[in-house]
Amino acid sequence: MINTFKLVRKIPGQKMHVYITIVDDTLVDTGPYSLHKQVREIVKEHPIRNVIHTHHHEDHTGNSAWIEKHIKVPQWIHRAGVIKCMNNTKLPLYRSAFWYNRKSFKPREFENSEFHTKEHTFKIVHTPGHSVDHVIFIDEEKGICLSGDLYLYHSPTSHFAFESVPELIHSLNKALNYNFQEIYCSHGGYLPNGRRLIERKRDYLLDLQGKVLTHYQKGLTPLEIRKMLLPKNRAFQYLSAFENSPMHTIHSIIENS
Repeated sequence: MINTFKLVRKIPGQKMHVYITIVDDTLVDTGPYSLHKQVREIVKEHPIRNVIHTHHHEDHTGNSAWIEKHIKVPQWIHRAGVIKCMNNTKLPLYRSAFWYNRKSFKPREFENSEFHTKEHTFKIVHTPGHSVDHVIFIDEEKGICLSGDLYLYHSPTSHFAFESVPELIHSLNKALNYNFQEIYCSHGGYLPNGRRLIERKRDYLLDLQGKVLTHYQKGLTPLEIRKMLLPKNRAFQYLSAFENSPMHTIHSIIENS
């Protein structure tokens, strides 16, 4: 059985949905500490025996230290995320205000290429690009994918400095090598047409990458390309002090392709 719980984090001028998913008796990510009251209620009402993390970011591991202390169940993450979780986060102001900092905890490294629950066998697929340790979980027999932050939305116009668009394209293609139709997205919830949405995002990023590289080879600067292809700033860019920016998208494509 898969249960998904929609939580909402609001601050003036900004709102974000977070979806907590429990598969059988396994919790997928622990949500941000800013929503700890809701997460604790969910965990208390739906007993868990394991936690599997898609990656180490604070909105996915924010309550993991509390679970480690009070629930005392095994928690798992990709090997590249283990050390990152063993330190308290020191977030930029806007991220700490929105999600809150996360205390350290000690997850285990995934030991195999699959993770089993009572009713599901999930392939653990490493999908970096959004973070170095990002993984998704795919049950090919049932045609579902627990996609973490791989999808989010199909036509992103800006990225963080730590993200890589070429790596994201590779990871999207990698995911599409597996059999699934439905996805459970950490910020979009259950999406029955998830495979098509992932294809759409892959195609969008491929097209954008091609345009950026064509203009760059013609001698345009990254700033000129940004003004031509991604001219608008959105509220989140200002809120993040441009840690999230279309310029990072352009630079990522030029520097990593």
